[in-house]
Amino acid sequence: MLACAKAPNFTFSGVNLDPRAQTIQIEMFYADVPTGPANLAIQFTESLREYFMRNTRLKLVSNNGHLRFSGAITAYEVTPVAPSAGSVQSTAGIEFQQLGALQRLTIKVKVNYENTFDESENFEQEFSFFKDFPQNQTLSQVEQQLITEIFDQIILDIFNKSVATW
Repeated sequence: MLACAKAPNFTFSGVNLDPRAQTIQIEMFYADVPTGPANLAIQFTESLREYFMRNTRLKLVSNNGHLRFSGAITAYEVTPVAPSAGSVQSTAGIEFQQLGALQRLTIKVKVNYENTFDESENFEQEFSFFKDFPQNQTLSQVEQQLITEIFDQIILDIFNKSVATW
């Protein structure tokens, strides 16, 4: 007769929370940038809260959380990348100039994280991500989609740094 050993218990969530941690406090992030949409900080804060609510068992509280996040959006920049040759007709003939074939939106977020049960896990770090878009599109045409994609990656990076065990 064949005997089977008990199958191991695996989890693929990657979350490694102290069992004592029951609550999370995510302060309203603020936008420390002169550009970008007026609701940028609110959008980031709400997205961060939503991600933690979906992916952990923690209860969101407004103060005295076991895990605490605060911070600011520190950069919102559009820069040209991937130059391509372009020409402009001038009165003196043809004048060549460099044109940006792609534009890049970069967002940086400074995060302060505090774990009230394990001080060694606390950190203050800037997270950054960018997305490129074609020169023939204006920022206003793609801005909301790019912000969502950039925030998704930054939030995943914050999650992995704070509570995931990857």
